[in-house]
Amino acid sequence: MKIEEKDSKLVITDFSEIEAYKIAYKIEKDGLSFYKEIISKIDDPKIKEAFDFLIGQEGDHLKFFQDSLFELRKRQEDENEDDDLLEAMDFGIFQPYKSMQELEKILTQPKEALKLGVVIEEKSIKFYQSCREKVSSPSAKEHLGSIIEEEKKHKSLIESMLY
Repeated sequence: MKIEEKDSKLVITDFSEIEAYKIAYKIEKDGLSFYKEIISKIDDPKIKEAFDFLIGQEGDHLKFFQDSLFELRKRQEDENEDDDLLEAMDFGIFQPYKSMQELEKILTQPKEALKLGVVIEEKSIKFYQSCREKVSSPSAKEHLGSIIEEEKKHKSLIESMLY
């Protein structure tokens, strides 16, 4: 599976549902870590409450992708079950920071961390929209639609904290 960003959209070629769920799982797992790190660096109780809410929803998304991957693996073989794909793939599309040092610096600046949160939500939305067009299961399409709407609300919530 190859993912490229073209004209502000993600283009997926050689789509693999298993690989898509693995990537989505990683996106959500990284998002949870990112939001937990933001909470540890921010003192504002309202912002902490908002991020606690986001963490809960991202946890639900993580569970959906984990369960979907488990069910899909029951029906078809996973050629890269050891998650080599995740190690080999360029996640620059999903990680808009160059290094962990850069991320640490951003996290010490609440406004910059919130801006990064918006970018991460935008990238997640684009990826899930691309996947929704290609998944085979009608229920997965529906659930991805719900996740997309929640991710859009996350983006709006984070944007509202910027002003």
